[in-house]
Amino acid sequence: MPQTKSRKKDLRQARARRQRNLKVKRAYRKAVRAAREAGETVGPEVSQAYKALDKAAKTHVLHPRAAARRKARLMKALHKMQT
Repeated sequence: MPQTKSRKKDLRQARARRQRNLKVKRAYRKAVRAAREAGETVGPEVSQAYKALDKAAKTHVLHPRAAARRKARLMKALHKMQT
């Protein structure tokens, strides 16, 4: 456990950030899963997945290039299901 006042505060902040980040992470994973299960390249599920990934990238929960890669792989998988 931290000893100094600043380290204690840092621990509190880290815990709060972790909770916030996990909430965003769960949201984009759930949205991507729903889009994959829907199996359509166009629809509200895909829009929600894109929105969740973009929000995660904007808040630096997910690296912007990682979000782009996940969106590309999602669309690739959905197009493959269509054919």
